[in-house]
This record gives sequence, C-alpha cells and structure tokens, in this order.
Amino acid sequence: MTELKSLRCPCGFEVRSRDEDELVRMTQLHAKSSHGQEITTEQAKALIQAVA
Repeated sequence: MTELKSLRCPCGFEVRSRDEDELVRMTQLHAKSSHGQEITTEQAKALIQAVA
C-alpha cells in the first residue's frame, strides 16, 4: 500500500491522499479558486509531506 501524503495551505486547507497526482490537482484547484494564484506541479510537489 502506498504511503498517505498530505499538503496543507497556510489558510488551513488540507488535502490527504495516497495519489500524488491527486494532491497536486486538488492543491492547484484550491490555489486558483481560493487565492487567485496559479502554482506549478513542481511547486505543489515541494509542499507534499508524508503523514506520520
């Protein structure tokens, strides 16, 4: 089974998934809809952390 990963925005938004691509998509959607910002795949991946 793949490791559970998390990405948390300073605003409090958090997404968890075992699928890194899903984390990236959800983070990009959040950044665009909530903050009006575009973030790259690389920027999103840099924020991903393993869930302890």
